[in-house]
Amino acid sequence: MASDLHVIVVDGRPEHLARIEAELQRLEQLWSRFISTSDITRINDAAGSAVVVDPATIILVETMINAWGVTAGAYDPSMLPVLIANGYGVSRVDPAMRTELPLLTTRLDGMAAVRVDHELHTVGVPAGVALDAGGIGKGLAADLVAGMIVADGASGCLVSIGGDVAMAGLAPDAHGWTIEVEQVDAVEALCRFTVNGGGVATSSTRSRRWTHEGQARHHLIDPSTGCQSPTDLHAVTVIARSGWLAEAHATAALLAGSAGVIGYLDSNDLSGLAVAADGSVLVTDDLLGLELVTKASGTADAAMAHSTS
Repeated sequence: MASDLHVIVVDGRPEHLARIEAELQRLEQLWSRFISTSDITRINDAAGSAVVVDPATIILVETMINAWGVTAGAYDPSMLPVLIANGYGVSRVDPAMRTELPLLTTRLDGMAAVRVDHELHTVGVPAGVALDAGGIGKGLAADLVAGMIVADGASGCLVSIGGDVAMAGLAPDAHGWTIEVEQVDAVEALCRFTVNGGGVATSSTRSRRWTHEGQARHHLIDPSTGCQSPTDLHAVTVIARSGWLAEAHATAALLAGSAGVIGYLDSNDLSGLAVAADGSVLVTDDLLGLELVTKASGTADAAMAHSTS
């Protein structure tokens, strides 16, 4: 999934690590838009026809729809045509891997038009709609794999895929899971906190950037305009009930900008923190006691959250 993988298994067995790696590789083959045979690519290529997919892909697409709903459309995984039009059609890891779409038009009501048929195990999207698992795929994959390992006998499991963290079962000690929020280009972490379970995710405009037609670009698209977001936030980290939910809300909160981010988190009963372009760090009331570390330059660009337990 083009990410570093960190795993902690509590009271597990050696084969659990192999199971985790194998399942994540299987999910990547199903969900990556850069793999021509993946379920997501076949759905996008069908442009209106229903496609029979793996049960895990049914879960993914339903999760996408739920995430779109709970964020009132601020998280929208159907913005892929806009990303490609802005130069993100080639994998950042392997330039030989590309995303090709039958159409580069975008319907701003795209997720409302996605259809899932449980009986036939099919997913269909109309022409002009294309899905991208992106961050929510990582968060959901972490959720599924952590739960799988606990169901297989481990006392607890933490899975972090590129900073999207999911936890299931018991933490290594009574204090809970220790989560560290990193800073871009800095040795010291921005902060650390402990949680008992659920998920933590960071969405950032600093970690995935490229140049297209002479202009700097990032992956955050505002679904209300269909254009790259002008947000003045560099990153938002969110604590939620699951990895996928944390990822969806982090993206939506990032779009809210410094003026609206804490209000967004509060209105959704979420804990989190945001790093603004001027280096200021905004936190929800329950995290006001966090000891924050900033870089010597005075900026604090949070890149990702990952476990340090």
